[in-house]
Amino acid sequence: MNSATPETLDRLLQGAGLRRDSQLAELLGVSPQAVSQARRKGRIPDGWVLKVAAQFGLSTDWIFFGREPERHDAPAGERPESSTGEHENAIRKRRAKGETFFWEVGCGQDSIGLVMVPLVAARLAAGKGSLETDGDVLSYFSFRQDWLCRKGNPDRMVLMKVCGDSMEPDIRHGDMVLVDQSKCQIYGHAIYAIGINEEIYIKQVETLPGGTLVLRSRNPEYSPISVDLHGDLADSVRVIGRVIWCCREI
Repeated sequence: MNSATPETLDRLLQGAGLRRDSQLAELLGVSPQAVSQARRKGRIPDGWVLKVAAQFGLSTDWIFFGREPERHDAPAGERPESSTGEHENAIRKRRAKGETFFWEVGCGQDSIGLVMVPLVAARLAAGKGSLETDGDVLSYFSFRQDWLCRKGNPDRMVLMKVCGDSMEPDIRHGDMVLVDQSKCQIYGHAIYAIGINEEIYIKQVETLPGGTLVLRSRNPEYSPISVDLHGDLADSVRVIGRVIWCCREI
């Protein structure tokens, strides 16, 4: 998180060819309130700057301080197209082609394609269901693009923090997991983020004959949770995505 002035956000808007904070929020995948709060407090997540800079070829020094040419690939004074409609059409075309945002680091053969994956405020409960289901983006973390593409769909991936000990020793309280929201088909014994009513869990999931969904913990102190998919809770159960990776601070 970097200190910034209102002009920093204005340069983000200008560089992305946008006019309103709400449009910037949509581009970043955050709530309009998050952008308003950043403008009010004068603090902008580094991930916002990196994402916009990489997507539009902007200089981070220009975004933060107004120094150097606005774009790396254009002379000073040249500006990206400011038409919001054309900007949105370009984004739609990239998504239709299956392209994903990535940040190119270095140059030549040493370049590594990185994808910036958002860490969302929602927390996955390893134990009782978590009511922290906020989708606001807290930060971004970079992953190798080739690795993510082998795992699934980078455009549908989010990072989430885990609270609770029901998945120990494999996944511990405070761990961060990578969830691919494009992987909602259940495969036995895989780990998923699951929503039931307003609560969200991280569990090993399996389906049993007769339409029963079983959420299992790795910690033997926790009993399985069974959900009758033909019962009252059927409409309230949703598979958020498959957990494909986890990490912890040491």
